Amino acid sequence: MRLLDDLQEGLARRYRQIVNSRRQNFGHEVKYAADWIGKQPLLAAIIAEARHVEEPPPLPGWLDKCEEELGMVWPTDTEEGRAVLLWNLLSSLQPDQAEDLAVRIYSRTHDRDIDNMVRRLADEAFTPLFEWLAGRLQSRSSVVLTLRRYVYLTERFNRVGLNAQFLDRTATGEELYNDDLQKFLFQDAHYITHAKPRSATGEPDLVGELSGEDPIILDGKLYTGSVAYIAKGVRQVYEYAVDYGKNVAYLVVFNRTSDRTLVVDGDGPTDSWPQYFELAGVRVYVVGVRALPPTTTASKMGPLKVAALTRGDVQKALVED
Repeated sequence: MRLLDDLQEGLARRYRQIVNSRRQNFGHEVKYAADWIGKQPLLAAIIAEARHVEEPPPLPGWLDKCEEELGMVWPTDTEEGRAVLLWNLLSSLQPDQAEDLAVRIYSRTHDRDIDNMVRRLADEAFTPLFEWLAGRLQSRSSVVLTLRRYVYLTERFNRVGLNAQFLDRTATGEELYNDDLQKFLFQDAHYITHAKPRSATGEPDLVGELSGEDPIILDGKLYTGSVAYIAKGVRQVYEYAVDYGKNVAYLVVFNRTSDRTLVVDGDGPTDSWPQYFELAGVRVYVVGVRALPPTTTASKMGPLKVAALTRGDVQKALVED
């Protein structure tokens, strides 16, 4: 997918600019890279997912320890935690602070060349972060990346066929779309549903790695005009995440209204994808899929009508019996 290739190339280029920069430009290259990563919704989502695996300690105490040890030390238990720690450092450094940090950590080593100190900081502090991000993109191991591909494939190629199947079904159409979603999750990224039938109460399916050691909470709902129904879906995956001790859950919404598009007015930045709600320690991502085939060309469509899923809608669903 061209998007992933562009992200890989962008990461590689900005990493090279950091590690090959002169000390006078080092801080600026760090800032440029942090600004670029922060503006890429998929990279931001990967970092956000990692933050829910392990929240690293504050930077000041960690940097004090690095100064004592004359180099990087890792106070985290997971690669995800280390990646978030390094992202916190990368995104917080101002151009005039980066060189000073390198001198602070490495000035008591045998090498007193400041250019070497800067290169060592770039290698020890930022190589693991860029390699981790590149690896996540290469392995397609992020749920958000997988869902991004699913949305594109469904809207671009599959929604006409799925709609025809939907119209022929006598059972609930929600199962049709969920089956299609779960098939894609397995084929594209080797996620597999556990052996648990969908219950009449609409419990979310539990999805995870083939080993089942890292379960992921995910469900799909049909939007046919009821924002309250989708809000209840957010509540369902949230409660299921709490039951399984998970910090992240995903709700995929298949939009089957012809006159109104559901938009998510969540807690994330306005340009983030997908939008999400932060609910008592659980981040619930809401991913929209246009399920109805277009009935006319874009130039003949009237003004776009939207219905918004807001935090107020979700809060109301959370307190309902």
